[in-house]
Amino acid sequence: MMRLMKLIYGLFFCLNARAQLSHIVSETAYMSSGAYSKHFTDAFSFASNPACLGTIQSFRSGILAERKWMLKELDSYELAASFRLGNGGCGIAMHYSGDADYYEQELSLGYGKNLGHLQLGVSFSYLTARSAGYGGTGFGYSGIGICFPVSEKLIAGWEIGLPVFSIAGKTNQEKGPEFIKMGFGYESRPDLFLSLQIEKASGLPVNVIAYIEYRYSEQFFLAFGINSLAGSPYFKSGWKKNNLCIQIYTMYEPVLGFCPGLVFFIEGKSKKG
Repeated sequence: MMRLMKLIYGLFFCLNARAQLSHIVSETAYMSSGAYSKHFTDAFSFASNPACLGTIQSFRSGILAERKWMLKELDSYELAASFRLGNGGCGIAMHYSGDADYYEQELSLGYGKNLGHLQLGVSFSYLTARSAGYGGTGFGYSGIGICFPVSEKLIAGWEIGLPVFSIAGKTNQEKGPEFIKMGFGYESRPDLFLSLQIEKASGLPVNVIAYIEYRYSEQFFLAFGINSLAGSPYFKSGWKKNNLCIQIYTMYEPVLGFCPGLVFFIEGKSKKG
């Protein structure tokens, strides 16, 4: 009887101690809610919803460096660019995080098209992860998003992402992330923007991100936000002159600490279609 109980307990433990089914992408703390606005978009905005590329009017590029939780081993770097293409726009982003012992690399492509009363966008991402002494893994996933103006000042939208393929061993294979996002952006004035995003990724609770950004004289700006998943407040400040913009930001997690980062943006001249 004792042996039977041990066997049942062992099986129960093994079934509940399996590896996670979905590989969660290691994201930076930088908040880019501009996907749901007309005047607050940047080169990283299409990561929130690729449909925002449908109304892009100029070339945008950005480079980001972040030290997650103040640990050198978790350093993150990201490069992004977006540009107008016909009656829409394209975006590309490359992300790297980690060190020689463990690192992740991700390549993301997005395209958005303006359909008049709404914008439709699609994206595809390929994520690789590698640990020292072990083979690498690869995950491909895609997303489709919509943005539409509810009123002159309010823009809403959503995005759904699904895994396409994975290369992750022969047993207990992981797969790419499944997620759904919903967002709202409200420009009460040309210099004041409020955003609310709701996200649900596989294996994680629902996350709500509230964000407010204020610009002064089109050169200086401040932004505050909060990430409900970890109860983390967020702060961003920056300076813009002509086509160059420099931003500093940080997120604070009560247990793990700060995630400081630095961002540079270059924006071309607007091309009205």
